[in-house]
Amino acid sequence: MGTVEETLKCPACQDFFTDPVTLPCGHDFCLTCIQAVWETDGSGEGSFFCPECHIFLS
Repeated sequence: MGTVEETLKCPACQDFFTDPVTLPCGHDFCLTCIQAVWETDGSGEGSFFCPECHIFLS
């Protein structure tokens, strides 16, 4: 179980959330962080996934 401070930090950048978004799987990220992950994953347009649980999102 994490601390309260850890729950307020983005798992991608390890900093406090900036413009946070929640994915359908329930994981939270900064908007710019999740966009950067999706732009650099190389899987092509339309195949978005959660970098925490690796579930593909529609």
